[in-house]
Amino acid sequence: MRVHEITISKEMQPQYLQLIAQRASQFRSDIKIKFEKENIQLDAKSILGMMMLPMHPGTRVTIQTKGGDEEEAIEAMSSMLEIKA
Repeated sequence: MRVHEITISKEMQPQYLQLIAQRASQFRSDIKIKFEKENIQLDAKSILGMMMLPMHPGTRVTIQTKGGDEEEAIEAMSSMLEIKA
């Protein structure tokens, strides 16, 4: 299992969140995103789940991957969520 904590630095638009969910679906590993402050965990492969929670600048999240391609999955998700403004 891999875990990576980040702080969202840019407003995430619904179209971009949909792109993240589509990218997550390409991996065999389970990919979870945890919102510590709200005590919520969602499946990054769920388009609806990704779009339900607003990811605003300053939001702290933990990405957790588990499976055969967990390293590649966490790298991809981290790079997509850590985009700079």
